Amino acid sequence: MRFIYLIFPLFLLLYGCFDQKGENTLYINGRIEGDRYDVGTKYGGRVVAVYRDEGNDVRKGELLSEIDSSEVKAELSRAEAAYRASLSTLEAKERELSYYRKKLSALKFKLTELKRAVELEIGTAEDHMRAAKSRLLSAQANYSRAKAAFEKADKDYKRFKNLYRRRVIAESRFDEVKLAYSVARTNLQSAKELLNSAKAELSAAEKQVEIARNRKNEVLSLKNEVEALERTVQAKEREVVAYREKAEAMKAQVERVRAVLKNLKITSPVNGTVAAKLVEPGEVVAPGQRLFTIYDLDNLYFEGYVPESKVGLIYLGQKGYLKVDTYPKKRFPVVVTYVSPRAEFTPKEVQTKEERVKEVFKVKLKLLENPNRVLKPGMPADCFIPLGKR
Repeated sequence: MRFIYLIFPLFLLLYGCFDQKGENTLYINGRIEGDRYDVGTKYGGRVVAVYRDEGNDVRKGELLSEIDSSEVKAELSRAEAAYRASLSTLEAKERELSYYRKKLSALKFKLTELKRAVELEIGTAEDHMRAAKSRLLSAQANYSRAKAAFEKADKDYKRFKNLYRRRVIAESRFDEVKLAYSVARTNLQSAKELLNSAKAELSAAEKQVEIARNRKNEVLSLKNEVEALERTVQAKEREVVAYREKAEAMKAQVERVRAVLKNLKITSPVNGTVAAKLVEPGEVVAPGQRLFTIYDLDNLYFEGYVPESKVGLIYLGQKGYLKVDTYPKKRFPVVVTYVSPRAEFTPKEVQTKEERVKEVFKVKLKLLENPNRVLKPGMPADCFIPLGKR
């Protein structure tokens, strides 16, 4: 009898490494698991509708339930009205700024043209003044010569007149002297008139230069006007920036309220099946409360534990199959996707065939197919991995 007790565990070990066909196969006992998605609410409130029940298939983004949003909708209306008002004010400020910018541009152009015109006017007036001075000097020299000639002719005329009276000289000689006197007097009168004209011309030129130079005050006045308008434009620009920031803040408020409104509509995060419905219409839920549990039945995996003595037989990418009690003749293909790098003590819920094993390695095998979604999370399963060459 002792021999039988010793050989029986060895028989179980060998049997666990072979399937019914006698192939060298690693057997793992475990259960089917899936990615669990707990769907909750970010904001609290009263549930007004529940659209899906346990066992219902759902698509990603599909509406599951709604929380009362009447207050949020009212807040959204107020926020949108405030945002529209801020946009209207901003547009008015931008139009005002555009007007002042155009006015400033026109005034700067006018200042540039005035500077150019005044500089040209001053230059022309100064040229005329220099020419008038030159003509005055010439007229003064001419007048001096004419005056000297007249004075000499006048002396000659007086002297020759006495000589003619005394009949010292002939009448013809006196006539010559008299004619020279008359010409000198005429020349002096002409020179005087030219001198007076040159003086008048210079005086007029000097006044024109003064007038032209005084126009610099116009330039200075216009320059001050430009600088004042520039300060106005800068102030308007700061106003526009402030109102734009205010409008952006209003827009952010609208988007925040819209986000709250959107979050009051509870939707599915994935394609899957509702495993648990934890809320009913009329209930008041708290922020963060779980409302639904959803599993993705198209992405299930098998989870089990391999004894430390056999973990070297399994590797990533290794294929196998599993069976469940519900479909004993059906094989579901799987592939190894995870082998724990660390051993752990045998979990209490796992029963191994070797009672002496104290440490095991967790493994996961992805289900390659789940026809008609017949496999569900939590189902116990037996997994078989043929141990061929890599």
